[in-house]
Amino acid sequence: MLAEPLGSLPSSPWIAIVPLIAVLPAVLCMLDISRHPHTRLLPPQVWLAVCVCGNIVGLFAYLRFGRSQDR
Repeated sequence: MLAEPLGSLPSSPWIAIVPLIAVLPAVLCMLDISRHPHTRLLPPQVWLAVCVCGNIVGLFAYLRFGRSQDR
């Protein structure tokens, strides 16, 4: 059988670190939007959805097109 019991999975600190690295950009983007709600092109709620749904691509899109230039 292909499925192994959960107890036989390798234990490594990377198993916990890799998901955090994947989620961190979206969290930082959401914090920036919540602290500075004045955005360009789209309302902040839409930028939040873009950052949540398109993790890395959403982050770069917000930083390039959504973040206001006055800061």
